[in-house]
Amino acid sequence: MKFLIIGGGSIGKRHTRNLIALGTSKDDITIVETRADRQQEIRETIGVTRIFDNLDKALAAETYFAGFICAPTNLHIPMGIKLAEKGIHILMEKPLAHNLDGIEDLKDKVESSKVVVALAYIFRFHPGIQRLKELLVSGAIGKVLNVRAEFSEFLPDWHPWEDYRTFYMAKKSSGGGSILDQCHIMDLVHYLVGGFKSVYAINTKVSGLEIDADDIAEMIVTLDNGVVASIHTDIFGRDHKKYIEIKGEHGNLYWDFYANEVQHYVADTKIKNVHRKFPTDFNLCYLEELRNFIAACEGKEEPRADLQVGIETMELILAAEKSQKTQKVEQVISTEAAGVA
Repeated sequence: MKFLIIGGGSIGKRHTRNLIALGTSKDDITIVETRADRQQEIRETIGVTRIFDNLDKALAAETYFAGFICAPTNLHIPMGIKLAEKGIHILMEKPLAHNLDGIEDLKDKVESSKVVVALAYIFRFHPGIQRLKELLVSGAIGKVLNVRAEFSEFLPDWHPWEDYRTFYMAKKSSGGGSILDQCHIMDLVHYLVGGFKSVYAINTKVSGLEIDADDIAEMIVTLDNGVVASIHTDIFGRDHKKYIEIKGEHGNLYWDFYANEVQHYVADTKIKNVHRKFPTDFNLCYLEELRNFIAACEGKEEPRADLQVGIETMELILAAEKSQKTQKVEQVISTEAAGVA
């Protein structure tokens, strides 16, 4: 199998290393990276030497089994179309895009080429989230009534080795901003509880960060099963937080990424069960994501998050951005059930 990595930044390098760790030869990996300094770093630290500065050159040079789109968000759909036209399976970093321009073309190309598209919603592979899902499916808290979820982190801490002002996250035009990049939390609400029906949102910039994108999103979302969800994202929080609290008729569930635990409060006994001992190496989630993706490409499994999942999360984001402008509740245009493993 030959693989194409589009983008030699941190996530592109991670996927490259993980492919090698799972047995892929360095000679079977091609990387597209426009920056000369990153090209040199990849050659020296990873040992992959097949590097192009242009996607079209890479596509002309080789036939690939699968491609990893690790480029800025605004390039995802155009690049996905090019890969699908070549019959190349696609693992696309989230979010799917910064808007849905070209999505019907991508869907048509994917369907006609019969390629697999997986969205890199990595938290679906976290063992704490899997435990949370098991408890929900088992009926541990009965009917779900409410969800509260938050992702809050300080943008300059994300890539301390580079100036955050030059990072794609600083520019709305390249797909930066809190609501787009922290869409993991929206996807988890979808994955665990239900699809999106309507949203009222505040999505703006309030901090002194030197960016031209939003740094906060506050959303009240009604899910398609009637559950009300409060979803918060920001990129200025100095005490980093990632959590989900789910309230049901018979108890509560709470997942805390940084505490690495799942709490289960049982209403009848008033006992709080705490589930810990989850692996702390987050790269294990990426390895499992890669294993699932390759298995899906081989027809052995379904991707944990497919193209429709990415579309439905984008539909929520677009409705939230519209709500910010209208200051009204906006309907989420989503009728097709998401593919969930």
